[in-house]
Amino acid sequence: MMAGYLRLIVMKTLSNGKLSGYGLIKQIENDTGTWKPSFGSIYPLLDKLLKEELVKVELEGRKKLYFLTNEGKKHLVLIDKSKNTIVDRMIATWKAFGKITDKREMGFMLEVFNSLKKGQLPFREFNPELNEFRATIFELYTSGKDTKKIKSVLKETIRRLKKID
Repeated sequence: MMAGYLRLIVMKTLSNGKLSGYGLIKQIENDTGTWKPSFGSIYPLLDKLLKEELVKVELEGRKKLYFLTNEGKKHLVLIDKSKNTIVDRMIATWKAFGKITDKREMGFMLEVFNSLKKGQLPFREFNPELNEFRATIFELYTSGKDTKKIKSVLKETIRRLKKID
């Protein structure tokens, strides 16, 4: 899912300072909480950004440190504006959908969209667990397991979560 946004993620990460390719991978992994781009995707992208003059590189010993150029910073602003336009459309669509769905679900999704507009990854600290939860539910549901048992476990989980102070 995140791989489709690697260009934006790399440029956003480099907007905070100079990083090596390896440092970039580690920072992205830290920022997302779960996702770690491969060397095979980072370095070709950095080469492309260099050719487009959106990033420059400086040597620090044997290490190459990448950073955004002024043109790269301008490009990132344009990307952010278009991202916000898309998110605004998603919010409008979700509000329309919200008229026929659960109000709590609508509120939750609007919080997610607003976090995205701010450039934040919602629920980052829960990402490994949320990803595993979603995958497990999908796997159980598609494998034809007893949906009554699945619903019972989900209801019990919700009940226990609500008891947390």
